[in-house]
Amino acid sequence: MNIEAACGTCNRTFLLEQIGPESDDPGRCPFCGTRFGRHYTTVLDEAVNDAEDAGRRFVSALGRLQGMETGFEIDVDGVVENIAEQVRAHERKAAS
Repeated sequence: MNIEAACGTCNRTFLLEQIGPESDDPGRCPFCGTRFGRHYTTVLDEAVNDAEDAGRRFVSALGRLQGMETGFEIDVDGVVENIAEQVRAHERKAAS
């Protein structure tokens, strides 16, 4: 799953994979060169990979459920809203 982010310096949107170890300049904005998470350089790549892998697994699992004749339909919009709420709550908690 591709996850987009926006640089806090130049406000341009990029894919997290663009700042990974295979990028031309790992850990930096692909547009303005700002270094991201300078104190987290050693774990940033791992966290990006974990988030993208988890997203892929999540989408795959929901797709499998939707493909079954279960007699119910998953509220995908509700799932997305719930995930957004939980991520924002995590951000608020971390900022406290």
